[in-house]
Amino acid sequence: MKRLTLFFLFLIMTLATYAQQSGLSFFKVDTLQSKVLWKCDKHNGIIKVKTGGFVVEDQQPVAGRFIIDMHSIKDLDMNPKQYGTAVLIFENTLKNEFFHADKYPYAVFELGEISKIENDLYQLTGDFTLHGITNCLSFKAHINIKDDTLYMKSEKFAIDRTDWGIYRMSPKRPYSDDENGWTVSDKIELQIDLKAVKE
Repeated sequence: MKRLTLFFLFLIMTLATYAQQSGLSFFKVDTLQSKVLWKCDKHNGIIKVKTGGFVVEDQQPVAGRFIIDMHSIKDLDMNPKQYGTAVLIFENTLKNEFFHADKYPYAVFELGEISKIENDLYQLTGDFTLHGITNCLSFKAHINIKDDTLYMKSEKFAIDRTDWGIYRMSPKRPYSDDENGWTVSDKIELQIDLKAVKE
């Protein structure tokens, strides 16, 4: 995992170097102020951003990449005082049985195209790698650059987890070992909230 982390850090450094050599600006993601919000069925929570950055030209991102730490998945709808260890069991189930975070510790979004819709609203399109599978992903986001800080907050959008090979308890492929026939929605609603600072 250490080698993989160094690889991703190298990718971000490469992005920063590209900005420098092209006379553009590089904004590095503030991981303490950035997060991905998720919702599936009745549960919701957050995932931390490991690292990332944007290349900016004329107050608009022209390239970008951010990396999500799948080991950091947290549930927010269950009160630990009320549900106790059930919260930890649920979070570990997400990490180990759904997203297989030990094998696929990171999800990566690579910005390929950005187009302005109106005012501060943009359409972002790029490659999203999750669970070892890469698919095209497109979503709308509000982007503002104030002084040396970039703020990006996407509108809520949904992905189908089975497009990334995540079939655990899916209605499309129920597991035979699930005696109760329980299923979990294939639809995962996401909202990305990022803050990045100019270097």
